[in-house]
Amino acid sequence: MGLSISRRHAIAGIATAGLVGLSDVKTARADRPLLTAVEWGGKTSDAMREIQSMQDIATVRWVQHAGGAAAIVAKIAANKPRGDYDVVAAWSPVFVTLLQKDLLETVTVKEMPNLADVPESLFLKDAAGNLKNIPRDFNVQLWGYLENKVPFPIKRLDDLLDRRLAGRICFPGPGMYTCMQIVSLAYGLGGSERDMTKAWDFLKKLAASGNIGRVATSDVEISNSLTSGETSVAFSAASIFLNASEHFPVHLLAKEPENSGFKSAIAVEGWCILKGGNTELAKRWVNAMMAPAPNESFGKLSDHAPTNEKAKPSASLGPVTFTGEELKRHAYIPRLGLYCH
Repeated sequence: MGLSISRRHAIAGIATAGLVGLSDVKTARADRPLLTAVEWGGKTSDAMREIQSMQDIATVRWVQHAGGAAAIVAKIAANKPRGDYDVVAAWSPVFVTLLQKDLLETVTVKEMPNLADVPESLFLKDAAGNLKNIPRDFNVQLWGYLENKVPFPIKRLDDLLDRRLAGRICFPGPGMYTCMQIVSLAYGLGGSERDMTKAWDFLKKLAASGNIGRVATSDVEISNSLTSGETSVAFSAASIFLNASEHFPVHLLAKEPENSGFKSAIAVEGWCILKGGNTELAKRWVNAMMAPAPNESFGKLSDHAPTNEKAKPSASLGPVTFTGEELKRHAYIPRLGLYCH
């Protein structure tokens, strides 16, 4: 999905499964027990190491994902019930897979009080309604446009069919964003990922209109198409628009009136606590990392939107940071798998 996939791919050649952050182990204090946590590389890894100084609960031995987070699932399942890892960073589809394989500990607000400040809609739940992940940050895919490159302000989904936008729309191909661009249409038209009829009908009209000037296969293609002037309207990861905003006035269709038909897709990233590990310590450590100050610092250092409602996002992410009420009105969180509620 958007930022998530592109970032994972970018570090795939660097991260190696089983690679340990030895600097953390060498500086371990005798009065701090050791946790093993799996994280992504790049800015995420740097951000996590930075905010470690904001807690005194545990010393963390870091293991980096090898490419996408899904790659580690088989390794975890093969070692069940023995736990090589205590905490694993993942995102929406991987959370579901881990849950289906019965690898996740339940977490509660009673044990981890900082979770009370995270919108409930961001959590993955099992069939009994138990919380099974810890949402740390989220990425957004949404519609937007370059204000100085369109002939009129776009206010409603039907505006995308206006012939004045001939060749001006960049639309992601089906291999991008796990098709959230089409699910977004479904939600905007009163459907969902389980009710796609209106979305397919709208997409047929959009294709027939001649307004799609580029079917993109990567974030780079979308970025190049917008910044080169080939197109001026797109469904994209928020990062693409934020980068473009350094050179062009950008209007993000993130918090339009509910009847506009524009809905943003939310990809949740965060942690899960695995069964078979040091679960009590892991819960205490993750709870500390989810306090407003660490979550705010993590978001600013990693360029992601924090989930704790008491944490302030960086100024650039303000337009795509949602409160619990704003999530209900303007966005949707894909419900992946039968276990999601």
